[in-house]
Amino acid sequence: MNQVILNKDEKVIEQKKSITRYIKFFLIPGWRDPEFTDIEYNISKTQSKRKLFRRVLTPLTIIGIVMILFIVFCAVFSPWLTPYPLRLVTNPYLSMAEGFPAFAPPSPEHPLGTTIYGYDLLARLIWGSRTALTFGISSISIGISGGLIVGTISGYFGGKVDVIIMRIADIIMVFPIVLIVIIITQLGTQDMLFILLIFGSLSIPGLARFMRAVVLQVKQELYISSAITGGAKKLKVMFIHVLPNAISPLFIVFFGGVGGAILGFTSIAFLGFADQALPDWGTDINVARLWNVLNVAIWPGIFILIAVLGFMLVGDGLRDALDPRLYKRVK
Repeated sequence: MNQVILNKDEKVIEQKKSITRYIKFFLIPGWRDPEFTDIEYNISKTQSKRKLFRRVLTPLTIIGIVMILFIVFCAVFSPWLTPYPLRLVTNPYLSMAEGFPAFAPPSPEHPLGTTIYGYDLLARLIWGSRTALTFGISSISIGISGGLIVGTISGYFGGKVDVIIMRIADIIMVFPIVLIVIIITQLGTQDMLFILLIFGSLSIPGLARFMRAVVLQVKQELYISSAITGGAKKLKVMFIHVLPNAISPLFIVFFGGVGGAILGFTSIAFLGFADQALPDWGTDINVARLWNVLNVAIWPGIFILIAVLGFMLVGDGLRDALDPRLYKRVK
């Protein structure tokens, strides 16, 4: 009985408090209730997320996501999507031993035909998506990691450190990456890991310049000045305050960078400087060009278009959604 009375009293007290809050809210200018403020903040945050989600999911971005998912699906499930293992599309002796004819027309056994060494073209396309994704993601990850560190140091410290780092970056950026990779591979080896490391390392200067520009903007924020005034050390300010707030634009750069890396790798392979132990689309186009076989060249070109265009569309979609100067207001 006493518990029931206490519950009723608590309800009455809460109702009085609610009435009092409403009266203060409407009659006292500038008065803010913590509960109302939290509700208003949660509503605005939910609306902001919905607007961002709608800005990202434009028709072109959705097309790009579907293209990327298609390439990723082929790369992940390569062993199950084709009956031909990797050794039968990279070793000419094994494919010839199996009796696969060269440049055979499409058939039930070879839906897209075969290449000069009797490789099943569809199998090479599927396995080649794994090669392209591995190279694109790995090389741009190396470039972003290096550019993140170098660009942050250059932009934050400034002065002579900035001048020296940026001049070195300018010298490296003068030479085309593909040309440097070709020269180095001729002096060393054509192993894919070696090419990947060179390509990723040579992309660091461009990404460092981009990161430096972002850091220079973040340095002007008030919370950075407050941290410095509070006695925080330079390294702490750089990696705790500056870096986390400057890293978000790199997610946009990542998608465009992967597309560019895939295109660069296929260009190297097209010129005949790729690792012949791995299937890749550029080599198939080069072989088809040398033997003037059009149907063998079309399909690798389509896969290159899907991969590169998919990553570019997603990168552009993220840029348009996250940059308030580029997107239109979503009602």
